[in-house]
Amino acid sequence: MAMLEELFEEIKLFLPKYLSTSQTKELFDSLSAYPNLPKHYLPPFALEDDVLQGDGWRGFVVINFFTLKKKTISGVILSNSCDIDEQNRRATPRNVLFAPLVSLMKYEEAMRAGGLTEAQIADTLREIRAQRVTNIYHLPKKQYGPEESIIVLDDIHPHPLQHFLTNQRSLIFRLHEAAFYILLIKLSIHFCRVQEGVKRFPRSA
Repeated sequence: MAMLEELFEEIKLFLPKYLSTSQTKELFDSLSAYPNLPKHYLPPFALEDDVLQGDGWRGFVVINFFTLKKKTISGVILSNSCDIDEQNRRATPRNVLFAPLVSLMKYEEAMRAGGLTEAQIADTLREIRAQRVTNIYHLPKKQYGPEESIIVLDDIHPHPLQHFLTNQRSLIFRLHEAAFYILLIKLSIHFCRVQEGVKRFPRSA
């Protein structure tokens, strides 16, 4: 128990500072069970109409690169909450960046259609569910959430913010604090490889 308390004291330095002491401890306890978080989504009564990073929404529009056809889909917001807050004025129009919300079953079907063996598919699904695939965030089927799904972090689309806010849309889920924290870590790993091993210095003369 003493070791766990010591670990908490070290890790809480990296946890959000806006949480109360009890909320910070709750977040730590939830993260301790990673990747099997006890809570993943907030209940419906906790959902507001705010547009926040990590939210799952129906109402995004994607444009097919090859056919240029538009399609309305479900997606997850990747833009940070401050940048898409209407109260924060900007000199130019803003976009909200999102990634499509993909059913894991459909992703499995796509892997099978792509020629992967059943053993390869099973291995990939196991890695996805353990959050060990760096470009994929896994969303388990749990209370208040969607069917088991994934967010593919290298399939990002812009949607004009004002168009999204003023057109028909519906909130699918909002992440619990622990699940949101894991999403931030996955985004950091995917986009910011500090230890990429590339030396970015000019060669000596």
